[in-house]
Amino acid sequence: MSQLYYLPGASPDWMNGVRITEGGRVRLGKVEGDLTAERDVIVEASQGRSVTVTGRVVLERGAEFDCDLECESLQSDRGLVRANGDLKARGAIDIEDALYAKGSVSAERVEVGGTMSVAKELKCSRVTVGGRLEVQGKLEADRVVSGGTVDAQGEVKVRDMDVGGRVEVGGGEILEKVEVGGTFKARSEVKFGEIEAGGVIEMVGGEGLSIEVGGRLISHKKLTSKKIEVGGEAEVMGDLAGDDIEAGGRVKVTGTMSMTGRIEVGGTLEVDGDLSASELEIGGSLKASKAEIKGKAEIGGWVNTREGLKATRIELDDGARCTGPLVGGEVEIGDGAEVQDVYCDSLMAGDDVRVGRIYANKVELGDGCEVDGVAFTVKLEEGDDVRHHSQPERVSSLPRFPI
Repeated sequence: MSQLYYLPGASPDWMNGVRITEGGRVRLGKVEGDLTAERDVIVEASQGRSVTVTGRVVLERGAEFDCDLECESLQSDRGLVRANGDLKARGAIDIEDALYAKGSVSAERVEVGGTMSVAKELKCSRVTVGGRLEVQGKLEADRVVSGGTVDAQGEVKVRDMDVGGRVEVGGGEILEKVEVGGTFKARSEVKFGEIEAGGVIEMVGGEGLSIEVGGRLISHKKLTSKKIEVGGEAEVMGDLAGDDIEAGGRVKVTGTMSMTGRIEVGGTLEVDGDLSASELEIGGSLKASKAEIKGKAEIGGWVNTREGLKATRIELDDGARCTGPLVGGEVEIGDGAEVQDVYCDSLMAGDDVRVGRIYANKVELGDGCEVDGVAFTVKLEEGDDVRHHSQPERVSSLPRFPI
């Protein structure tokens, strides 16, 4: 039997639960069946803190629950719904306008047309919000959809998210994919499957499978991602590890950068520590303590390393400048470039190239080159007007390469 303390217009229906036709304050205990309210109403608990409805809660113009509420489902066609305690639905919560909860919210499915604000935890299979979703505690859901923004200040455990504007999380785990039209920000380390953002991704480190951002990537600690694709700039304050990275602009790493696949950077690549990859292509310049590339390294601008650049094949464009030794199988230097010492199997230098000392099996120098010294084992070919600061020397073996 329902326990009901009601104003005029509120009446029990012993077959179908309780129906409230007038606005005002109502005290309830356990309602067997459905609870229906036609007008704005404030619901309190007759005993303790909780109101239990075994059936549905149907609101025609919103309501305020000054209690913990447990029900089968909750539906509000219009108006605000305020829950000053915990809200638990075994099925769905469907609210046309907005939901403000001072406690935790749990349901199988939650759908809110406007704003949803939860002061504690939110747990559901799927949550869909037309405007802003705000959760101050932990957010746990299979799928999160928002047309506007998601602000989860605590940790998240989500399978996937689809957000039109901005996502900000306290950290946690995104098992599959986040897709956001604007900005994704994590306040602490996050584990992820895929993160895709149209504008900016800012993280405090993390580990995952894929990052794709149209604008800028920022990580304040170590970042590990198998694939990274950045339309603009990337900055990692710590180590960066993964398979492949592609960036349209500048990439800055304050630690080491270890990629098992390909690095492709349209602008400058600056690594405070050591750099390693299978292939390297840089439209601008390279700076690193040491760079070791298993395959080909192709650089359009200058190269600055303390210990050297090593690759199976090194290609420097016309006018390139290089500080630090070059070590490779094949080294090709464009016209007008300036490099320091070169250690390789074969060297091909274009016209008007300035080189330090050369240690190679085979050497080809274009017209007008200037060389500090040459030690070769097989052959030396040179064009016109080549200047040697010391006499080229044919040797039986080359010295040990520096890297």
